[in-house]
Amino acid sequence: MKKLLYSLPEVFFICMAAFWIRDNYTASGTINYFALIVIAVMVFQLIFSKRIVGLVSGGILAIFSFFMVLAVRSEHNDFPAGSAEGLKFLLIGEGLFLLSALIAGVMMFKFGMQKPEILPTQHSVT
Repeated sequence: MKKLLYSLPEVFFICMAAFWIRDNYTASGTINYFALIVIAVMVFQLIFSKRIVGLVSGGILAIFSFFMVLAVRSEHNDFPAGSAEGLKFLLIGEGLFLLSALIAGVMMFKFGMQKPEILPTQHSVT
């Protein structure tokens, strides 16, 4: 149970990317390669748990999540003022992407607290 809780950020982003792939494929028949890359990196992280990959991918996902919050706010302007659909879109969209930014931050914290891998050095004897 603790291992699953520790792996929650990666599992969350795998699920988000899988939903994104399914949504793009059913809507337009296109394959979302960015989401496939996210799944591949997160599966890599679940298996190998590399510090640098976790920090970089967490940072990129956090930036992307904040970008998507701005995109949701921009799309909200297309709805009629005060409409229930617009409010629902805004609350769900912002909530989802702020949650993903928070989880990306947790992921960065988790890998930031990990001890760096130090490779042994060879000492030459003269």
